[in-house]
Amino acid sequence: MGIKPSNDVYVDEPYLSIRWDSLHKHVLSEWKGFANSAELRAGLLKGIQAITDNRAAAYVSDARKLRVIVHEDQKWIQEKWMPLALQAGLRRLAFVTAGTGLGRLTIQDVVVLVDHHGLESRTFSSIEAARQWVSEVAATR
Repeated sequence: MGIKPSNDVYVDEPYLSIRWDSLHKHVLSEWKGFANSAELRAGLLKGIQAITDNRAAAYVSDARKLRVIVHEDQKWIQEKWMPLALQAGLRRLAFVTAGTGLGRLTIQDVVVLVDHHGLESRTFSSIEAARQWVSEVAATR
């Protein structure tokens, strides 16, 4: 995959940041705006690297600013990303979503895809609630 970053930051782009949260023991991604398919997929693969490098069982995705994930990318997440995440040891995936809007509906579609892979996933309205839930699995590792 690559060399583990010394500062635990895997992605720092205008549309996405991904880092290892050593305090809470999970990968944290923050979607900052629109990402095209190539950017979305490359960013998600960096998330796999973060899971692998840190043997992370938990992942929090702050998707409040994410607007849409096209069907081709949803299919890629289901068929490619999810098996890689499970193989890397991921067990819980928490999404923080906006209260309303297209982004929330998109994430609900992704959660349905994720659940079919045997990975626990839920949506939350705050980072704190998402961290609390994923910390339950992180504490058992």
